[in-house]
Amino acid sequence: MIEILTLSVTGLFVGFIAGLFGIGGGLIIVPVVTYLLVHLHGVNSQLAFAIGIGSSMVSIIFTGSVATFFNYKNKNLNTFYFKKHLCPLILGSYTGGMLVIYGDYRYLKVFFVFYCFFSAIKLLTKLNLLKPLYFFPEKIIGIIFGLISSLVGIGGGTLYVPYLESQKLNIRESVSSASMLGIIIAISTLSCFFINNFFIHPINNNFKSILDYGNIYVPSLIFLTLPSLLSIYFSTKILISINEISIKRFFAFLLLIVGFFSLVSL
Repeated sequence: MIEILTLSVTGLFVGFIAGLFGIGGGLIIVPVVTYLLVHLHGVNSQLAFAIGIGSSMVSIIFTGSVATFFNYKNKNLNTFYFKKHLCPLILGSYTGGMLVIYGDYRYLKVFFVFYCFFSAIKLLTKLNLLKPLYFFPEKIIGIIFGLISSLVGIGGGTLYVPYLESQKLNIRESVSSASMLGIIIAISTLSCFFINNFFIHPINNNFKSILDYGNIYVPSLIFLTLPSLLSIYFSTKILISINEISIKRFFAFLLLIVGFFSLVSL
């Protein structure tokens, strides 16, 4: 019961921030699912983290798709950078997925916590250490953003929103574009998990359903992803009326909270 309640509350919150900030909620989903698997089900940390990533990615597909649909209806959608970054994102995300599978959990955990704090500080201080990357070719930027996103289980909103704003998109177009790009990141990362578990290192005896091959925790799909779809509609409506300065402030404080939460959880 505690697990279902935890997943449901997390899902409602994730849906809200997905529509409002253009992020898939991975910085929250990954530590929550990892914690539940380790402490309630005795799963080893390496595998629990990979399942946390997979569960976050499947949630991002749903929330990102719904957010994109409502942003399209609200005329906030800009597809220009989606087309330019599509192939590089696939390559970078797939590579990140392989590192999640075969990388050392200790380093993955440190990178995850570091990224949470880095993202929060970047917005609160207006200091963007990734800004030098903006002068790289678009393909390189897409690969790097895809790699980082898959390593920490996010939809790339914390990377893409400030980048797209620097390219003269307004905050609403940046958020909606980040939602679309997050779908590609999620699909590519999950494809990596499926291919590895099906063809490279098949472990048929340990898997009970097709979702297990994608490192997807089934209860999170039911009790986390579905509630998130209920709250995402309202957040996309708020995006229309709230001013840009308020969006940036909420986004910054959200990431700061997530950073502390991740440090405690992991």
